[in-house]
Amino acid sequence: MLPGIGGVEYLVIAALIIIFVGPKDLPAVLRGLGRWWGKIRNFSKEFKSSVNQIASEAGVDDIKSSVENASPKNFTDEMRDSINETIMKSEDKKTEDE
Repeated sequence: MLPGIGGVEYLVIAALIIIFVGPKDLPAVLRGLGRWWGKIRNFSKEFKSSVNQIASEAGVDDIKSSVENASPKNFTDEMRDSINETIMKSEDKKTEDE
């Protein structure tokens, strides 16, 4: 649900709604909130599907898959490889000079 809101907060919100709306009008208010919530969910689904469609048309899926399939190297691996290459080159150069 909502981050940072626990059970006690929900009880306080429910009590305030009952106090301000009244038990008579509560079912109508909850139905209205349910309709709005449904509209918001439908809108968010449509928005998400349109963004996914735009991304697929733009080729973002191909880029994403190529990035995910690439073997990630972290900084320490790159530094170790670079140092090892430098050492090997310097050793090769020493043997050539001798």
